[in-house]
Amino acid sequence: MKPRDVALESLQTTADARRLAVAQRSRREGTALCLSGGGYRAALFHLGALLRLHEAGTLHDIRLLSSVSGGSIASAWLLTRFRQQDRAFADWCRAIDFKAEVVETFRAVASRDLRTLPVLLTLPFNWAMPGPRVRMLQRSYRDIFGELPIAQLPKQPQFVFCATDITFGVNWVFSRERVGDYLAGYLRNHRATLAEAVAASSSFPPIFGPMRIRASAADFRRGGYRGPDADALREQIQLSDGGVYDNLAMEPSLHRYSTLLVSDAGAPFAFEAGRSWFFRLRRYADVVGNQARSLRKRMFFALRGYNIYEGAYWGLNGASAPALDGYPADLVQDVIGRCRTDLDAFSPAEFAVLVNHGYWMCANAMRDRLGTDSAAPAWPYPEFSAPERVRRAMRNSHRRFFRGI
Repeated sequence: MKPRDVALESLQTTADARRLAVAQRSRREGTALCLSGGGYRAALFHLGALLRLHEAGTLHDIRLLSSVSGGSIASAWLLTRFRQQDRAFADWCRAIDFKAEVVETFRAVASRDLRTLPVLLTLPFNWAMPGPRVRMLQRSYRDIFGELPIAQLPKQPQFVFCATDITFGVNWVFSRERVGDYLAGYLRNHRATLAEAVAASSSFPPIFGPMRIRASAADFRRGGYRGPDADALREQIQLSDGGVYDNLAMEPSLHRYSTLLVSDAGAPFAFEAGRSWFFRLRRYADVVGNQARSLRKRMFFALRGYNIYEGAYWGLNGASAPALDGYPADLVQDVIGRCRTDLDAFSPAEFAVLVNHGYWMCANAMRDRLGTDSAAPAWPYPEFSAPERVRRAMRNSHRRFFRGI
C-alpha cells in the first residue's frame, strides 16, 4: 500500500469512528428523508412516496432531504415547486394539492429524453473528453430547474444533493451551508447552481462521464487530506453519480436525526450466467454496486436495531402487505423491478405505475414500522391498478435504449 493510501485510510477510519461516536451520544432530533438513485424510474417512485408522506402529514416535518441521482431529480423538482411560494415549507405542504401541483407537473419532465441526443452528439470522443456530454446534461437541468444558486437553497428543510468525489473516493455534497467533502475540503464562496448539483449527482457512468470541478487548491478550506500532493489533487476534482459511493443517500443523515426514512428505487439483483465479454464487464460493476448498496442497507437496519434512531425503509423490489392495496410480488419482480433506470422519455403508463408503486411501498413501510396511517391510502392512478394492464403497458420497459412501445 502506498503512503498516500495509508494516509487516506487513516483519515477515513478516524472520521468514521468519530461520526459513529457522535451518532451514539449526541442528541438527535427531527426526520431525515433519503432518496436513492435510479434515473427517471427512481424520480417517479420517489414522487409516489412523497405523495403518501404528504397525505400522512409526515412530509411537513422533514428537516433534511438527502438525495443522489434520480432521487436528486425528484428532490430538485420538489424544491422548485416549493420555492414558487413565499411561505414556510410546512405551511406550503398544508396548503397545496400535492398530486396536482408536484406529481402531475412532473409529467412534462419525465416525457423528455435527456440522454439520447447528448450520447449521439458526443459518441466519437466522449471516451477521451467526457466534459461536453455532462455540460449538455447540465443545460437540460437548467431548463427544468432554472438558475437557482445552491447558496440560496432554503434553510428549512435542508436539501443536500450528493455526488461522488472520484479523486478522493468519498461523498461530495451540495448544500446551502457547504459544497465539497471532508478530504478535499469545502469551497469558499462557491457559485454552484442547482442544475450543476443535479447533473453531478446523476452523471451515471459510463453513459455520462465525470464533472470537473474547476477550482484551485486555495479555493478549498478545512480539507482533511494534508499529503504533499494535496494541492495537485484538489485542482483535479472530478465528480460522478452520487450512487457510486452511496446509492441510498444516507451519508448526510446518519449523525443528527432521530428518524430516518429511506426510499430505495434500486433494481433487484438478478441471478444471471455470463454470456459474453461485454456481459461480464457489466456484471462486475453490478456485483460491486449491489454489494455497496447491501452494506448501506445493513448499516441502516443495524443502527436502527441498536436504537440509535428509528425509521422506515421501503424499496422498489417489494410487494404490499395483504392489508393494503398495491402490486403483487410477481408483477414487481417480473415487470416493475426490471424497468430501466435511464433518462430516456417515460410513457404515461410508466409514469402512473411507478408513482403508484412508490406510494404503496411507502404507505406499507410507514404503517408497519412507524404506525403512521392517519389518512387512508388510495391509488394515485387507479386506472393502472390492474396487474394485467400493467403487464401489457410495461412489456418493453426493461429495454435500456429503445422501449419500442
